[in-house]
Amino acid sequence: MSDCNNFSERVLKLFFQIHPLDRVPRAGFLLRGVPEPESVAAHSHFMALLALLYANDSPGMYDVGKLLSMALIHDLSEAQLMDIPMPVANTWLGKAKEDAERGVFNTLFDAFPPTYADLHDEFLAAQSAEARLLRALDKAQMMIKVLAYEREHRGRLDEFWEKPGNFNDYGIEPISELFDAICRHAGKTRPV
Repeated sequence: MSDCNNFSERVLKLFFQIHPLDRVPRAGFLLRGVPEPESVAAHSHFMALLALLYANDSPGMYDVGKLLSMALIHDLSEAQLMDIPMPVANTWLGKAKEDAERGVFNTLFDAFPPTYADLHDEFLAAQSAEARLLRALDKAQMMIKVLAYEREHRGRLDEFWEKPGNFNDYGIEPISELFDAICRHAGKTRPV
């Protein structure tokens, strides 16, 4: 019985630590004038749904359990680090951001099996088919939100359409097709 209580205590501790994620806004949208942008928690939910849809559309190509696990945990470190927008992270932080994410994540999950840290590291390094799909879907989900916000006339989002890195499909044809569809709906040309 004490193991169950101990596990329950570890779960509660984790959830108290990640609780802010439903209030942490996606900073890139906030900085570009989108009032009340999606939260990191909402982003992770949409990522998991996209991952499920694309994995089920490609039977046998992905380990769905691994993919969904990775989708659900990929941004948990932002409960403490907040969401650092790409231009700032790339220009000023480089590898330090990834190191910080890894450190915070490992601290959050230090009372759980190392499987979670391994999945997080795999995502960061894009080491597997699941990680590459999720990294590509991370970009696609962002661009779907850009399209949705533009349709609602929220924010100044033109620069998102100009950066080829925002359309990194990691060589996955169905994600390339998704980016093409996003651009078609926006009346934009996909940057090269």
